[in-house]
Amino acid sequence: QRGIAARDSKAGRGELRFMLPPGLCWSAVGKIEIDPAEHVVETIRLVFAKFRELGSGRQVFLWLRSADIKMPVVLRNVDVCKLVWKAPAYHSVMQILHNPLYAGAYAFGRRAQRTRIVDGRARKATGVRKPRDEWSVLLRDNHQGYISWREYEENHKLLTENAHMKKNCDR
Repeated sequence: QRGIAARDSKAGRGELRFMLPPGLCWSAVGKIEIDPAEHVVETIRLVFAKFRELGSGRQVFLWLRSADIKMPVVLRNVDVCKLVWKAPAYHSVMQILHNPLYAGAYAFGRRAQRTRIVDGRARKATGVRKPRDEWSVLLRDNHQGYISWREYEENHKLLTENAHMKKNCDR
């Protein structure tokens, strides 16, 4: 319990290091910063620019596929993390658009583990997305982002409307 409390305390200060998505990296002093690799940065910026233009994560995905643009993907291993370039996957595009780290926010505890009893046995589901008000830590303006927090909120609203097939009359 003390270990978990120490982890949570460190996360509350924005100091807990965890795996960052493509386009972000940890500096030598333990701060999140934009990746120095220009090709990675250009690709992430392109995803946000195309979303502004097309208004749909699916349309961004389809456009990237038709333009034959490769996406940076972090391969996670126990000891090593490696950046590779792959054809766009829908979930990769959506992860970029949904991730608050790209808006300069330090976010920790966005996912949870849920346990259910099925046929008398415990079934665990990991990686279950939690509502924003249940995240353990959210520190806005923690680092330089690819988009502003306001743009992240607007994108999130549009993505939610798209997922529920609602039409935004202002667009």
